[in-house]
Amino acid sequence: MSHFVHNTLSGLKKLLDNKNRMKRISHEGEVGIVSCSFNAPIQTTEIEMFERENNIKLPEDYKAFLTLHNGARIYELIDDEDDINIGGGLHLFSLDEVKEAQELELMEGLGLPIGHLLGDCYLILDTEKLKVGEPNYLNILEFTELASPNLNFEIFLDRYIISQGEVFWDWPIYTAENYYETR
Repeated sequence: MSHFVHNTLSGLKKLLDNKNRMKRISHEGEVGIVSCSFNAPIQTTEIEMFERENNIKLPEDYKAFLTLHNGARIYELIDDEDDINIGGGLHLFSLDEVKEAQELELMEGLGLPIGHLLGDCYLILDTEKLKVGEPNYLNILEFTELASPNLNFEIFLDRYIISQGEVFWDWPIYTAENYYETR
């Protein structure tokens, strides 16, 4: 199975300026500046050591990401006036950060946290689904509620980048009947 993680990230990088920033449009036409940063890759031997230490087989698409970038920050908001990073976006953890996040009490029994997004959300690899070969192994922990958007890592990353950081996994619940009531 080939993975398109590389193509997705290459496409994003083509849109960035020389400061790794770009303009993006978000919901209802709001335009802002975001930044992206990418860690150096990790060696396959380090991934294999992590898998042995944690008694887990990481999904191939996630390992493909790690061999490109051992962590990244995508679509962090930049304040136009002060030219400072004000957060938000997606923080994909390095393997060292994954180890730290595993120790958080709220992660107990949920799987392997691989990223943080939108303030209070985590991306979680469902280790039980991985063990049985379930292809839709990625969960999103929002506060204390676990959502399963029926995705793997690379499809999540692709859609997150295409949607320019919007909460695309909630889109099916918004209709012309209820959208305006949530504003």
